[in-house]
Amino acid sequence: MKILISGATGFVGTALTALLQSSGHQLFALVRHVDIRLAPNITQYTLETLHELDQQIDVFINLAGEGIADKPWSEKRKKSLYESRVTLTRSVKEQLVKTPHTVISMSAIGYYGSHSNAEVDEFSEPDKGFAHELCDKWEAAAFEFSELGARTVVFRLGVILGKNGGALSKMRPAYLCGLGGKIGRGNHGFSWVHLQDVLKGIVSAMLDPRFDGIYNLTAPECIAQKEFAKCYAHVLKRPAVFTTPNMLLRLLFGEMSSLLTHGVKAHPKRLIEQGFLFDYKNLEAALMAIENKH
Repeated sequence: MKILISGATGFVGTALTALLQSSGHQLFALVRHVDIRLAPNITQYTLETLHELDQQIDVFINLAGEGIADKPWSEKRKKSLYESRVTLTRSVKEQLVKTPHTVISMSAIGYYGSHSNAEVDEFSEPDKGFAHELCDKWEAAAFEFSELGARTVVFRLGVILGKNGGALSKMRPAYLCGLGGKIGRGNHGFSWVHLQDVLKGIVSAMLDPRFDGIYNLTAPECIAQKEFAKCYAHVLKRPAVFTTPNMLLRLLFGEMSSLLTHGVKAHPKRLIEQGFLFDYKNLEAALMAIENKH
């Protein structure tokens, strides 16, 4: 297949490009500037040059987006998050000469908002807030491709667990120092997914025409944050007695703290109904594999 990828050098994108290249696909990357981290046989385009891509693209995989938890949500930061998701997605649609046959775009379980400990699936009503509004507009931008005839798939991702990046790379130092533990009471949902299952979901959506619309891409095991903390500390052979007060996080991060203090248990209802088989259903097994512990 001929595949265009945005966000090719990110945590998911790096692993995905390696996987797709090993399968013999022809890759094109949408970049801000020419990036030497990408293999020489991946043709690179910027938004300004994307109109030069006159070949028919089979799949556009939209992974781009600045890290939502990287900085507090000032008005300037909110604008950057919006532009790197919604504006970029619409710009790709406008710049491409030919509409891709299939579009696979990312979103997040932040779509459901700041429900605390609620169990949700793809048909659940969201709780309003910035995270929901951002995801909602991002998804709407992706589905504009369907109006042009593209089969469009949107994955609402949970916390992606894997090596060499992602959430664990940020959490690992604290847990290794024995500072991991509950956030508040720790009862809020912690919806996770192994990187390998994210890649498997994307490839499945590429190849299987039954994939269409919105899917929660989260492990079927629904847990609370305190359960994650206990399990990860156990895998690292560290204690998990430290509790971070919600108020402290609100003081440090403002509105963005809701990502840490609230959460849903997102069930991958549509994936399971479609027969998708997760490689990692159990958190301890996933963490053991990532940390190379047996």
